[in-house]
Amino acid sequence: MSDDVIHRFSFADAPIRGQWVRLSGSLAEAFGRRDYPEPARRLLGEMMAAVSLMADGIKFDGRVALQARGRGAVTTALAECRDRQLLRGIVRFDDDDTREAGADGAGALGNEPSLSSLLGNGQMAITLTPDADTAQAYQGVVALDDDSLARNLEAYFHNSEQLPSRLFFAFDGDTVTGMLLQRLPVADLATELTLDLHEDTWREIEMKADTVTEAELGGLPVEQLLRRLFHENTVTLHAARSLEFSCTCSRERAENMLKALPKEEILELLETQGMVDVTCEVCGARYEYDHVDAHVLYEPGEPRVH
Repeated sequence: MSDDVIHRFSFADAPIRGQWVRLSGSLAEAFGRRDYPEPARRLLGEMMAAVSLMADGIKFDGRVALQARGRGAVTTALAECRDRQLLRGIVRFDDDDTREAGADGAGALGNEPSLSSLLGNGQMAITLTPDADTAQAYQGVVALDDDSLARNLEAYFHNSEQLPSRLFFAFDGDTVTGMLLQRLPVADLATELTLDLHEDTWREIEMKADTVTEAELGGLPVEQLLRRLFHENTVTLHAARSLEFSCTCSRERAENMLKALPKEEILELLETQGMVDVTCEVCGARYEYDHVDAHVLYEPGEPRVH
């Protein structure tokens, strides 16, 4: 099984759902082709963990994306999960000096930058794009009122989805771990006593979860973590699901992009450079085209020879 996994867990004594995710391989793919400074790595890692948890929680066939547009050092940060399994993400900066600030986050980003200093007066949105052509996409705005991504997402879940939630992240530079707890709606016929008991249990679970340290969340296996936090509760840990990095780029998409450009412009590039290449800015994959490829591109009836 992949090192990148997500688990669900549930509590026997209350309608509370838990999820736990740990990503390392996907982050290595997202980070590997870019010299992201540490603050940007943390931001992207937390965002990729967040979309993994959201996609798993709603059992959504399609694309769940979390995107931030900023006016600070970071202009765009995007993380998405497709079909509850396939991840990708990218961070874009205001200028090259910021990107080259170094792995410790010094320079333009500062030593310990806050979310507000990274994004400035930015915006964040959650977008759900279903696979089915007949279904409508949904977008919700995440208010950036706090310097913690987790706290901002908690507020979104509570205000927009009416789901009281607690979200925790741990990041060590290469691996991100996330844990999400949510109090689910109860049946319409639930008695006042039952509602009070569920409220008390939720508060108890919240208090126990609040004792977790970043070292514990990021270092302990999920089984040990749940025993450490909730040993007095009856918790069921469900089977793991694998996650992996996967970009949506392809040679076909690159060719369609080139076809949208004036033919004369492509031919001029071939004359001056001998080759036209398209590089995916998310995963870094390169698609190269020479004179023969370009000829086939604009004369699709001609056979391609390699």
